[in-house]
Amino acid sequence: MTQADLVVPVMEADQAAAARAYAVSAFMTRTPRAADATCPWQLIGFADGTAQERAAVAWIIADKIMNERAGHCRAYRFWRDAALKGVALTGDDTRLVQPFVRPVFGLPPKGTDAEDHVPGHVGEWLWYLLTREEDLADHELALLETPSWSVTEGGGDGFVVHRIPAGVDTALVFKLWEIKKFTGGGSISDTITKAASQLANRGDEYLAKISWANSKLTGDLGLLMTELTELWMRAHPRGGAGVSVSTNTATAPKRAAFTQVPTYLPQLVHPGQLRGLVIAVEDFTAFAAQVRRYLWSAL
Repeated sequence: MTQADLVVPVMEADQAAAARAYAVSAFMTRTPRAADATCPWQLIGFADGTAQERAAVAWIIADKIMNERAGHCRAYRFWRDAALKGVALTGDDTRLVQPFVRPVFGLPPKGTDAEDHVPGHVGEWLWYLLTREEDLADHELALLETPSWSVTEGGGDGFVVHRIPAGVDTALVFKLWEIKKFTGGGSISDTITKAASQLANRGDEYLAKISWANSKLTGDLGLLMTELTELWMRAHPRGGAGVSVSTNTATAPKRAAFTQVPTYLPQLVHPGQLRGLVIAVEDFTAFAAQVRRYLWSAL
């Protein structure tokens, strides 16, 4: 892929992202909705929706995906340097980078047969970055699970733990999130309902898997992992659930969009146990494709 295929070149997108400390939240607005409901929710969207703003966020997501996937491997540095210089990698450098890009996004020029997976995965990364950057009163981020390499892996889509004040000590609270995309027409209520139903039917299974994956943690996080599934089964106030949907701005829901969530999770009655999130981006499918183009920009 050449830089000519990009609406906003990588270097320009990177400069815009760097000017705001590579924070997705700096380009977006949060609007509380139904704050007094059992399942309060927020509507998140671009502040201005300019091409540069969209490009900066798309680049931040692409860069973070590669950074997280490659870890300490030199593939990330090779990929980022080539992308910023506007040149394509060659030879062994290309072969080193390709396996970190291929999952979900495929490789240029054809990509993948499962095109619907790209916006779904980008939606998970948007949720992850927005959650990581969210400033919650009296909440200190203690653990945030990175999105998986594949949108078809079994298990919960999002898991977050916060430390909160509890008398003279602190307590850990967690939320299990189901993350969906809706890029069709009509209402997104069915998508929200499907997510809530999954949490109700398989939440214990998802948390059992998370507990196993984090079984080597120590301290209070390690203790939480030993209690995780039981806390969920007992609907303990320290546990909770959330539903996030990425969609087009034209399908942004009405205030009552999340009223059905408590119907599927009636045991979660304590304040703050349920949350909803809608990330509304104009032509979300095209935005997700822009993330992929930035990932491909060095190949």
